[in-house]
Amino acid sequence: MKIQNAFYTITTYPNLLSIETFLAWDERTVQKHIDDVKSIVTQCYQNKCWALLSDRSSWQLSTPEAEELFTETALGALNDTLTHIAIVVGESEIKKWQIAKMINTFGKYETEFFKDTNEAESWLASFGYHMTSLDYEG
Repeated sequence: MKIQNAFYTITTYPNLLSIETFLAWDERTVQKHIDDVKSIVTQCYQNKCWALLSDRSSWQLSTPEAEELFTETALGALNDTLTHIAIVVGESEIKKWQIAKMINTFGKYETEFFKDTNEAESWLASFGYHMTSLDYEG
């Protein structure tokens, strides 16, 4: 399954959810993103362990209001079977700081930041999470 628009691409794999983000986000974009992720998680990852690969290297940050909405609502899109989160931020320390601030409530998941996607994929693969079969539908 794949959901794609100007702001993000979400792709499902058997035990991994991949999200690539673009542009700057406002509250409407955050809410649509949260709704899409929640729907996919419910449909595809309800009863099995899974990981999240979030590539935010092309993301251009968000408004303070969007950041607050994300912090308040993102956990509701996830479930108890999520085990690992790999976040790709590129070279930007500001982006890493903003994302870390938004996800500080995600403490029950093992979370790591990476400069590139290959490092993030390798880290997730070490736990058995792989990007395979683009045709996965849950």
